[in-house]
Order: sequence, then C-alpha cells, then structure tokens
Amino acid sequence: MQEKQKELIDQYDMELLHVRRGRGGLVCEDRNGLYDLQVCDLSPKRLEQAFEIKEQLIQQGFLYVDQYYRNREGELLTYDRYQTPYIMKRHFEGRECDIRSKKDIQTAGEQLGILHEFLKKIPTEGYPRKKSRLDLKTKELIRTKQYIARKNEKKEFEMLFYQYFDLFWKDVEPAYEEEPYEPSLCHGAYHQHHMLMLPGQRMAVIQFEHFYVGNQLEDVFYLMRKILEKNQYDFSYARKLLDAYETKRRLSMADYRSLYRMLSYPEKYWKLANQYMNHRKSFLSPKLTEKLQDAVKLQEKKEKFLRDFWLFYLQMKDVSL
Repeated sequence: MQEKQKELIDQYDMELLHVRRGRGGLVCEDRNGLYDLQVCDLSPKRLEQAFEIKEQLIQQGFLYVDQYYRNREGELLTYDRYQTPYIMKRHFEGRECDIRSKKDIQTAGEQLGILHEFLKKIPTEGYPRKKSRLDLKTKELIRTKQYIARKNEKKEFEMLFYQYFDLFWKDVEPAYEEEPYEPSLCHGAYHQHHMLMLPGQRMAVIQFEHFYVGNQLEDVFYLMRKILEKNQYDFSYARKLLDAYETKRRLSMADYRSLYRMLSYPEKYWKLANQYMNHRKSFLSPKLTEKLQDAVKLQEKKEKFLRDFWLFYLQMKDVSL
C-alpha cells in the first residue's frame, strides 16, 4: 500500500485487514466488511443528501445500498495530501445485472418497484427537482439538421443523419403529451451497471448520486430502454420487466401512456446528434456512423415494439376496464 493511500485510510476508524485494487479505487476490508475508497466529485451538500436518502432506505428495510462511511471527524469527504476529495462506501461482491437474462430482468423489476415504494415515503422537500430537457433535445435535433444542411461537402455520417431525419422526427411530437404525476425521489441512473446480483437472489442497488425529485417512471423507462436496445426491441423483455415491477407497485393507464411517450422519443438519434455537435468536425469517428446505421436498422423493430406496447398495455387494457 502506498503512503498516500495509507494516509487516507488512517483517517477512518477501521481495523484494516486487507486492501486491493477495485474498479475506480481501492477495496478495503475490515472486521465489519468491505468498503470502496474512491475519488469523489460531488459537492458536500449533495453527498449529505444522498447519505440521508440511503439512511432512510436502510431504516425502512432496503438494506443493500452502498452507504457512505464517515471518517474520524464525522465527515463524508476525506482529503489526501493534494486536497483530492475521497469517499468511503460499502462494497458488494457481486456481478452486474445481465440485461439479456430474463431472470435478472425480473429481479431488477421487482427491486425497482420495492425501491420506488420506499422512496415515495421520503419527503421531497429540500431535494433538487429535475427540469425537463425535452425542449433542449428537440432544439438540438433541429439545430443539427440545419447545420448539416448548410454544409456543401458532407461526410458519410452527415449525409445519413440528414437522410433519415424524418424517420426519427415523427416520434418527437408524441413525447410532449405529458401525463400528470406525483413528484417523488428517483434513483436517476437505474441500469445494469448499478445493480449487483448477490447470492440468494438478492440485489444491491448502488450509485444513488444521480438522485432527483421527478417522475419515477423515468427510472423504469431508463432501464427498459437499455434492455430493449440490447435485445433488438423484443417485446417479451419489456413485459418481463413491467410484470415484475407491477408485483411490487401497480401502474395506471396514465403510467402506461407516459411510458409509451417516453419510449417513442428518438433518444438514440438525439444522442448521436449531441455527440456530433460536440465533436471535432474535421474528423468524425467511424463509430459515430456505425451507431447511426445501427439506430436506423433498429428503427423498424422499435416501431413494431411500440405498436405491440400500445395494443397490449393501452388498447387491450382500456377495453377490459
């Protein structure tokens, strides 16, 4: 162990047994368990808020979260000799959730439903609210198209982006028809890299630093979009996630309409527009073109998925009510 690392760890009340390198930092073992020591770029205020949220989840029985460990001074942030801020938090030995596995997806859906029920019980006062970025994204799509249109000589990515603009643009308008919702705390980044599968069908949920007050369906949408993109928009994967989620938290017709609109928006196409506009235009990575070609190929499958989603969750359920 390096001297700098020892100086950091000595600031914690730990009986250190072992130290090893982990993802993004050090894994420290003491008599109470395993902890991650990592560089932290969060403000002290946001860090304290994340600590409060996780503490309230633990008190409600949602135990498997990466709670922070305070140093001897009672602070969450610890500084090295160069004034670099670090945090110590609980470490879990587990594999990431496999979003190609329906068994893992079921566990992820159930855990998210449980998490949302617990988060709803936490008062939202004082926590930051998320502002909609839909207008900004849509304006960036228009700006990208206009920028490319003015270019005399277009590279392959630019020609493809311009050629397929209308294919994706038709899905923008439905996303603006927002349903009313009750603002609640959201995880903010609930995806496969932040869900760790533990022995005994348990799951740890980590990285709460992206939390905000908003529409909890955005957590569902975020994970579902990741799952669908990995599984060629196979409707059965969406059903598996939503069926599992609904065993812990029921969804209304308004919820399904909201999910449909979120899923309709051409998120992948916007991401490519964003990368392009923030990229050096004299050299465009071939990967950018490959990603756009993949998005075009997936679009037909996405449109079929949306039709299936509408028929199953909105049309059929509406008729049965």
